Amino acid sequence: MTLTIRPRQDEDLPDLAAVLVRVHAQDGYPVEGVADPEGWLRHPNELQSWTAVEDDKPIGQITLTRATAEDDAARAWQGHTGDNIAHLAIPVRLFVDPDHRGSGAGRLLMKAASDFARTQGLAMAFDVMIKDRAAIRLYERLGAVRIATLTHHYGDGLTEPASVYAIAN
Repeated sequence: MTLTIRPRQDEDLPDLAAVLVRVHAQDGYPVEGVADPEGWLRHPNELQSWTAVEDDKPIGQITLTRATAEDDAARAWQGHTGDNIAHLAIPVRLFVDPDHRGSGAGRLLMKAASDFARTQGLAMAFDVMIKDRAAIRLYERLGAVRIATLTHHYGDGLTEPASVYAIAN
């Protein structure tokens, strides 16, 4: 089996949406749910998205976004570093098919996003729900450092504890 990372294509979205539904059923990610998985994958502040492909089948993805003042992670990073959020990118929508966990896809997707951010002169910061222990282990293995704890608000008054991690580029 051959695992590759490439820029996401529109043709990947149906397969990735199906993977996302499986991830949500197993892990509760994203906490907001998956009523419109293809719509959720299209982030309005996208800089670039990548797809993990194994034997020509999309098995995971990540999106790197422009930071905005509305991003909890951006505000935490700015408070921690004192830097302008114009120097920050936020990786979002990272997931890998449960049947392909341990393949290295998550690490390679994060590397693609990190490498891109570095070429653009951007640091990376992001929030992760504390319940997502496997994701936290991955980020810490990749050198991410926890810089804040916050409460993620979603849905109709629902909350989830989260940590903010940063990776300097």
